[in-house]
Amino acid sequence: MVFVLVISLVYFLGSYYVYNRGMQALPQGVIKTIFPYLFWFFTISFMAGMYLERGPATMFATIITRMGSFWIAALLYMLLLVVAIDMVRLLNHWFHFIPQEWTQTFLSGKWLFAATAAVVSVIVFAGYLNARSAQINNYEITIDKPGPDNGSGELKIALVTDIHMGFILGDNRVRKLVKNINKVKPDIVLLAGDLVDHNPLPVVKHDMGRHFTKVEAPLGIYAVTGNHEYIGKPDISVNYLSRFGITYVRDTMINVAGKLWIVGRDDKDKVNYVGVGRKPVSAIMNGHNYNEPVILIDHQPVEYDAVANLNVDLMVSGHTHKGQLWPFGYITRKVYENDMGLMRKNNTWFYTSQGYGTWGPPVRTGNRPEIAVITLKYNK
Repeated sequence: MVFVLVISLVYFLGSYYVYNRGMQALPQGVIKTIFPYLFWFFTISFMAGMYLERGPATMFATIITRMGSFWIAALLYMLLLVVAIDMVRLLNHWFHFIPQEWTQTFLSGKWLFAATAAVVSVIVFAGYLNARSAQINNYEITIDKPGPDNGSGELKIALVTDIHMGFILGDNRVRKLVKNINKVKPDIVLLAGDLVDHNPLPVVKHDMGRHFTKVEAPLGIYAVTGNHEYIGKPDISVNYLSRFGITYVRDTMINVAGKLWIVGRDDKDKVNYVGVGRKPVSAIMNGHNYNEPVILIDHQPVEYDAVANLNVDLMVSGHTHKGQLWPFGYITRKVYENDMGLMRKNNTWFYTSQGYGTWGPPVRTGNRPEIAVITLKYNK
């Protein structure tokens, strides 16, 4: 409750700062008259959407949620631009480097308002298009173990994280995801958490899971839970998606094709929502035959030292979105040892994906969404 109140306070203070500057910039007229109504309608729509998206998947809830989701991205860049303008004005007050006639013409309030609105619109629209344009990133690693004998001496893994199916990412995007997975012809598909954006009701209502039956992967589809499954109703999400060929690996390990082990961990935030923590990775892997390849799936890129000491060959994660919206990528870089990409520690490879979907606004300005294709070569 304290966290929600603090975030709400910051949100409304930032909103008021932008609103106040907008009112100061606008001259008297129709636009200034309607501006307060539009601004606060959109501001409240975001908070209303956060509440409505936890309930039934109605058309009204979908419209308000999407409207508010776009608004929060727009508000972020309005705030950044307004702060930048005010900083320039403050410096100019001290050093007088802007000609006075400029401040009375194209740097006057109404022109700065129009320019800010135009720049923010372009950023948000471009970020929306970017968020819908997933790229396929290819990686290749070699391990000193023999793997499943599929005749090629390698294992092609399609890794997808953070789909966030729900009110924002809908049926068409899931269909496109499956189509792109099949293009790379994977041997196995790994889904590293946050398949559902906390509320499974719109996923079930639109039967989005049916598309996964069309995935072409000889060794199957394996998934773990993410924090967003636990924010919502994890049992509904897991039970529903398990009907479509997705095998959830939850704090256990399973054998695939005789010589490959998949270790799946429940999300580390599980304890905050259901009161029970996940198993330590050492307990899950107790007594394992380490001469066979081991792939660990953990939604959040954490506990690298513990995993590296257990002779795991590859750990895959997501969660970070690499910040999703610039400049938040600088924060994820500080928080996580590996917030995006491939790294190695001891004999273990670690990969963190920036994810396929989006959380909050359906906008990406810090990076592109991805399907990661990791080719695991066996050094026999």
